[in-house]
Amino acid sequence: MNLGELREKLHKSPNQTLRIEIPSGKLLPEHFHVTEVGKVTKDFVDCGGVQRCEQTCVLQTLVANDVDHRLSTSKFSDILEKSSTLELNNTKEVDVEVQGATIEVYRIKSATSSDGQLVLKLQNKQTACLAPNKCGLEIVSSAAQSCCGGHSSCC
Repeated sequence: MNLGELREKLHKSPNQTLRIEIPSGKLLPEHFHVTEVGKVTKDFVDCGGVQRCEQTCVLQTLVANDVDHRLSTSKFSDILEKSSTLELNNTKEVDVEVQGATIEVYRIKSATSSDGQLVLKLQNKQTACLAPNKCGLEIVSSAAQSCCGGHSSCC
């Protein structure tokens, strides 16, 4: 889900309780905080030698001892509005940082509204080769990956 889609969903779901569901299906406690809205720019060279620049919007969450805290969609929308000075691009994907054993980073997959709650469903992020033809990497089908961990010679 990109930032523009998230803003639109928040606009269409005013004054609902905001919830976040990690890929395991577990919801963050209702008293979580969004402590940061960031614009992260990553400049890099892929394995084929192509220089690239990637930009994402990153939301940092925190579960603190303030168990009476509840974040509404309207309040969250206000927080996003305060980040307008960052000149975030609405077409960029939104990542969410969640405290686990370390900082876990997920991408927002979707947002669903029901029973007075807007639930942001997160998905795992994946690595990818951006230049498979230049570096000689064989693209392995998802069936092969599932049976042998991505090694085509073992199936």
